[in-house]
Amino acid sequence: MSTIAANEIVDLITAGIQAPSADNGQPWKFKLLDKGFELWLDPANMGLFFDVDQIATKISCGALLENVFMLAKAKGWSTDIDFLNESVRIARLNFTVTGKPAGTENAVRAAIFNRHSNRNLFRLKQKIPDNLLTELADVVSSGQNYRLHSYSSFNDRKAIIRTITKTDTLRFIHQQIHDDFYRVLRFGKAAEQTRDGLAAATLGIERWLLPLLQSFRPWKLTRLFNCIGLHHIMAFRGTWLPMKSSSRIVAIVHKGSVDYVESGRIMQRFWLRANELGLSVQALGALPLFLARLHLHQGEGFTPDQRKTLTVLAQDFARHTLKFDAETDQIVMLFRLGYARKPVTRSYRRPIASFLF
Repeated sequence: MSTIAANEIVDLITAGIQAPSADNGQPWKFKLLDKGFELWLDPANMGLFFDVDQIATKISCGALLENVFMLAKAKGWSTDIDFLNESVRIARLNFTVTGKPAGTENAVRAAIFNRHSNRNLFRLKQKIPDNLLTELADVVSSGQNYRLHSYSSFNDRKAIIRTITKTDTLRFIHQQIHDDFYRVLRFGKAAEQTRDGLAAATLGIERWLLPLLQSFRPWKLTRLFNCIGLHHIMAFRGTWLPMKSSSRIVAIVHKGSVDYVESGRIMQRFWLRANELGLSVQALGALPLFLARLHLHQGEGFTPDQRKTLTVLAQDFARHTLKFDAETDQIVMLFRLGYARKPVTRSYRRPIASFLF
């Protein structure tokens, strides 16, 4: 039986961390083993308001594991995984060389490292062929009880854009979300230095808006300008306009209670394939994560008026998402899809050594 060198395990981890994470926090650590590694959480890169019950972090772990499973399989390795169900220790993976490489390693590696988010405006008039949407729906339904819902009718599309825009408006009037956002936002060369967080250059907004965005870092100033509608302007440019430019808006939903690590694997499978098919992709996480806080913790952290708004938005989502049962089903993630110029700047990743114990 062939042995697996430590550098080959590190190669898998390097592919794994190309996965998306909330605000590019990269909340992972790894402990190398003789034949694999343990995946741990990194509390220093967690704790955002968005990450209620670590749902966003669990989804990112699932996406990471999907990358690892795919590349290991392409190498001709089998993967044995034990989920540890501990607060920071997520899983132990061991690999075995079981056969010859499948001949797909280069293609799999390219898909993993080329996956990206695109927050630019899309080309509205360039439609997505039906066969591509069908293929993506099949990718999602490869997971038990998962399905891809597409907002294809004019009324449903208009309704989901309105629902997501209203959700994102809450982001700009909530102090903790504001503070979290500026904690992870990186202007100029700061993104290259830290290699984590949200590089301002990836936000897809006009360059002249960046100094304006930077000036609103003080919450007191933002709150003052919200009195004259700043939050509506921000939601218009940051959410409504990009969604309006999209060829299609879709949701990954799950029937019944959900394992969010598994959800991350399904999401990553979808995202990888969408990028491979030439589509631009942006995840829209506010609605699923805000509604998770509403349902799991009765909206703790929101004001009574904000909780009422979220309750109405949850009802709107269920009404316009066919076969979605608001009592039992889960929103995994929403996406906007389409065609656009490729982003000049993509999210960075920290050096691999920073992830290892």
